[in-house]
Amino acid sequence: MIRKKSLVLFLSVFLFLICQSGMADFKNPIQSVFNKPDVTTEGLDITSLTFDSIEGILNIKIKNLNSISIDYPQVNWSLKLGDILYKSEAVPDKGKIAPNTVEELQIPVSIPFDDLYKKHPSLQRVDAVPYTVTADFNFKLPIFGKSTNSVVATGELPMLKKPVVNLDSIQLTSMEPEQVVFAVTASLQNKNGFDIHLERVDYSLIINNTKWAAGNTRRQILVRPAQKGDIPLNIALRTSSMVSEAYALVLSEQDVRFDFKGTLYCKSSSPYLKSFELPFQLIGTKRIKL
Repeated sequence: MIRKKSLVLFLSVFLFLICQSGMADFKNPIQSVFNKPDVTTEGLDITSLTFDSIEGILNIKIKNLNSISIDYPQVNWSLKLGDILYKSEAVPDKGKIAPNTVEELQIPVSIPFDDLYKKHPSLQRVDAVPYTVTADFNFKLPIFGKSTNSVVATGELPMLKKPVVNLDSIQLTSMEPEQVVFAVTASLQNKNGFDIHLERVDYSLIINNTKWAAGNTRRQILVRPAQKGDIPLNIALRTSSMVSEAYALVLSEQDVRFDFKGTLYCKSSSPYLKSFELPFQLIGTKRIKL
């Protein structure tokens, strides 16, 4: 009886030692046949850039390298512009990721400049800002249980400021019975840190509900950073009715109502915005200068 108890005790101790020393070796072969998902990103891809906004896509790939499907991870991502946390969101669950599959996750990113500058005025003073995108992936995996992967993408985003078009003056330069000539001066205010090359202006000018002019000018105008460039336009009125109306307006010395609209066709020295079109429409009142 004593011998039997000794044998049981010996077997118990032996099994205990086997379990203690061999459990890790028992798990490792199982874990070695199951691979944790691989998560990568190429960063933020800008798909559209205007003076109104930046539109982009954050491309992420989740690789399931196993022969069984896994649950889609809980995904939380954030975007920082410099030290400013601009956005933080969670991505909806998409169910399962199939075996031996690369799941491509495309997260749209939109940054409207007007909204951005209202909330963070300091960004109006820079031409570009470093960005950091962080995405955390919380998986529930067979064998491993909970597992977390993270990816970080960095780069630089341009901070564009919309140029401002103004109608500065309307000045009479010549009055004759058959013709009245005006010099109209518009301007372009460049609020950015790069040169703007104005190559063409399409325009129309309505004064007191009468169309005075419609046409274009191809004068080359260079507007340096944080400066204003004048856009001179010469307008000649030749029909008898328009000449008479112009005489009356000038002699009345009263403000006239104007509707000045068109499109500027520009190039720039910015690496982000090589060329652009800038539509404009200005409505207001102005005194004709003599």
